[in-house]
Amino acid sequence: MNLLITKDPDGSRAGAASASLLTAAFRGSAVVVTAALALFIAGRAMAAQTVRTAAGPRVAVFAQPGFPFYGVNPTVAPQQIAADLRAAGVAADLLDADALARPDRFNANRYAAVIFTYGNTYPADAFANLKRFHRAGGSLVTTGIPFTHPTARRTARDWEATPSWGPAVHLAPGEGPRPGANALRLQTQPDNWTGVSSARFAVRPGDAVVVSVALRETGGPPRARRAATAGEQDDNLYIRFFDTTGKYLEQRGVRLTPASPAWRTFAARAAAPAGAAHADLSVQLRRGGHRFLVADFAARVNDRPVSLPNADLSRRGSGFLDLGHDDAPARWGPDGIGIGGFAGPGDPDKPAPARVSPGDPLKLSRLFSGRPVVPQRPAPQWLDRASVPKGVRVIPAVGEPSRPLVALVVHGSGAFKGAVDAWTFRAVEGEQEYFDTRQILARATVAVLARRRLLNRSAETVAFRALDALPRPAAYANLTLPRPARRYTTFQPKMPPPARRLYVADVRRLSPDEKLLLISLQGVVNRKQPRVYLLFDDDDQRWLDEMRRQKETGAPIPVADPWSLVDTFRGELKGAVVCDPKVYVSPCVAVSLAGMDDLLVAKTPQLAARARMPVTVDLRGKFKDNADALRYLRTYVAPRLDPYLTCTLDPAVFHQGALDSVIAARGSVFWITGPQAQHLPGADQLREMEEIKALLARMPLGAVVRGFWWHGDGIGLQESAGVALAGRFGKVTLVSDLITNLSVHSGVRADRLTQKPRAPAPPLDRGKVYVAFTMSDGDNLVTWRSYFRRYFDDPVRGTIPVGWGMSPAILDLAPSWARWYYEQATPNDEFLCDVSGVAYMYPSSWGTALKDRDEAFRWFYGRTREYMARTDMRTIRLMDVQADDIARVGPLLPGVPFLMPDYGHAGPTLYSALTYDLPTGQSVFRAVTSGSGPQNLADQIRTRAGAGRPAFVNAFIWNWGSNLGDLKKTLELLGPDYVAVTPSQLNELYRAARQTPRRR
Repeated sequence: MNLLITKDPDGSRAGAASASLLTAAFRGSAVVVTAALALFIAGRAMAAQTVRTAAGPRVAVFAQPGFPFYGVNPTVAPQQIAADLRAAGVAADLLDADALARPDRFNANRYAAVIFTYGNTYPADAFANLKRFHRAGGSLVTTGIPFTHPTARRTARDWEATPSWGPAVHLAPGEGPRPGANALRLQTQPDNWTGVSSARFAVRPGDAVVVSVALRETGGPPRARRAATAGEQDDNLYIRFFDTTGKYLEQRGVRLTPASPAWRTFAARAAAPAGAAHADLSVQLRRGGHRFLVADFAARVNDRPVSLPNADLSRRGSGFLDLGHDDAPARWGPDGIGIGGFAGPGDPDKPAPARVSPGDPLKLSRLFSGRPVVPQRPAPQWLDRASVPKGVRVIPAVGEPSRPLVALVVHGSGAFKGAVDAWTFRAVEGEQEYFDTRQILARATVAVLARRRLLNRSAETVAFRALDALPRPAAYANLTLPRPARRYTTFQPKMPPPARRLYVADVRRLSPDEKLLLISLQGVVNRKQPRVYLLFDDDDQRWLDEMRRQKETGAPIPVADPWSLVDTFRGELKGAVVCDPKVYVSPCVAVSLAGMDDLLVAKTPQLAARARMPVTVDLRGKFKDNADALRYLRTYVAPRLDPYLTCTLDPAVFHQGALDSVIAARGSVFWITGPQAQHLPGADQLREMEEIKALLARMPLGAVVRGFWWHGDGIGLQESAGVALAGRFGKVTLVSDLITNLSVHSGVRADRLTQKPRAPAPPLDRGKVYVAFTMSDGDNLVTWRSYFRRYFDDPVRGTIPVGWGMSPAILDLAPSWARWYYEQATPNDEFLCDVSGVAYMYPSSWGTALKDRDEAFRWFYGRTREYMARTDMRTIRLMDVQADDIARVGPLLPGVPFLMPDYGHAGPTLYSALTYDLPTGQSVFRAVTSGSGPQNLADQIRTRAGAGRPAFVNAFIWNWGSNLGDLKKTLELLGPDYVAVTPSQLNELYRAARQTPRRR
């Protein structure tokens, strides 16, 4: 094979490099000796260099910033796949959705294959050209369940969608009232508002305001089922009014029913009320199951036209929308692309591993030597061989021949004759998943090209050897963690009690960088005693008032100019640290140094100058990239900080992530950019992740990761991957982004909290189904700061029994919040431990990199028992568990009479696998519901309660998409044979019923 050094379209240069990772095993532990320099050189070389044949095939890798992904490892970046292929001698270009849609840019003459890394989603506007490419013999290398979720730019600039842009609300090009005119398509959802709102326009009190829209109904329930009821079930056109601060004042409107299959114009009129400064046009539809087109938006004030931004919907937003599931495009036929349908999933009650298939067309045996591709879990979806027509051959690569999870699809005849495709699924899990997924995709591409004879045998061999030689991530196993002394006895560090008079400054009008500077001041100052409290929003004022009511602080000292705090506390500050705009994570280093050396964080030298603070640390030019900065953090900064506390937070939101508390407690801060953020300065997700794994390996058992691993789809490592990564090293996650003033709230003292006396269970009726509603996500501190306030202010609360998930760690961090909720609770409100214990982890992955995993479990559930007792909690929600995980946890919580596992229904279908006893005598109530919406919840409860009576079920409620009215409606739909009870009542009734057999 001839090698050429060339310039690729993306600017990378050609060449080859490799490195080995040395692992030295020592007695008592396996210490990973990462040849850090070699890994760094190899990683940079692989990403920057290209090995290419003189006349070899070229492939396209679909890469679109912000593109939705589904059913695939979210950490896999298209840029990394392209780099891996270049290392294997395959020329690879990154093409976005617009390029894939253009035959002159993307065609089978230019490219042999296209690789999709986003899973089930695909660019709908490029589908016709992709199908043309496939018909010409071009190959598709796919992930997830391919071509089942069309995705397109279907948002309209300057318009706000309710509940959000997506399948329910999206742009409908060319479907307006006139040829070529655009419209918005609205698909109404049961029991929820669906609609759109315009940008706001100026009004004055007394102005005569008129808004109008054209509406057309395109589908809905049969006429006999429709009801033209009044009130909240109406479809309405509103004029909404707001004051100068943006606060909502009132709305006036008209009904849009009955709608018509023809276009019809509606208008609403109102006089602007006192205090009004702005208004908008808002279409809000309530009747579920209907489809509408909306267009021709207009507004007038005092009979003068208002220029509504993008009133004709001609300007699309930049975001892509997943338009929902449709598997017809994946199949053969006039409208299909011919990649195949799917079947599955497997029986959740019969999990089994999946291994490399005989023949090994992707040469995966060396990659998965001694381990299954899929661990002992229920099989996910697989390629449905029944969907494949005659003349098309399926060559399994992973899984059983009848259920291939990974396969080559060879088109010997038919519309796509000559094409060879690769179907890959999210098969692997665990610490190696990122690397293994990259390898499967690259190897599938090489196998496709070789099968089409675009790579000869020699080039194929060289390509697979190059992939074999790619530097593997550090394999951490059998670790013995350090055991440094903990300087505090609580689970989380607490500050001293707040000062009787707090300096209170309103920072709402400051920029994010100015807020960060004052947050760093707050952290340094409040370490000695909490004296500074910042108002970021109304919730901060509310909780300050509550602390005063609880007599935890007194009358504040108002601060008119927030910047004056610098002068007030100048004597406690030792200088400023300036960030590097060319290294995205440099603010992580800066915040960590601020806690270590009592510094202000100044994103720019200008901010330091404004504060009249000398720059004692200037990070500009200090690091080559993010990984270099994180290595400095790991090796120089973190060893001088609290080894039990770190935080993962996107630097873009440092102004709202409770960093005051991290600085005060001298914790470290880091961030992993994520696949959708590889365009950021210094980003290199693979090497960033290796540095953080090395950091976690050096932190003690039970260290806490605050913040959050996610800041949008593909931005950050993502929630499940991050929580699992930390958990493998014996670290827990405590979700605390979107939080402020923790350095003050954590100073409040509260040794324990007691729930209101629990009401006794109703008399057991053996013909009933008893349902406990359990509200999700209470481990996230922001739910208690603000989100659950609306639930607790809802007059429906108290009329329906609800179990509220809550992290007992709130006792350390914000006990005054928890005390307020405990005081407000009714006998129908019960608090339970959320999620998995004193903080967030997955029992399935907990401690898997450690030598003594049992010790890790004992420690974690020992702390959990302690904090559950101190918060008077009787049960716990476990997450990401199978039956064996639940059985492992039960004995570690001997004082907990029952467990309520699962974040939504996790697979078991039989009642006996959902509600049962452990050998310890503890009851288990696994979740029977997922999603939201009364009808959806009612249908799942009926199905999974089974036919036997009495029955006892845990109805998981997804808090972000539900409200208490939904629960009331669910019970109405279920009827009188279903009785809502609290979690403790559910267990009490279940134990009573166990004394006699169920009725069938």
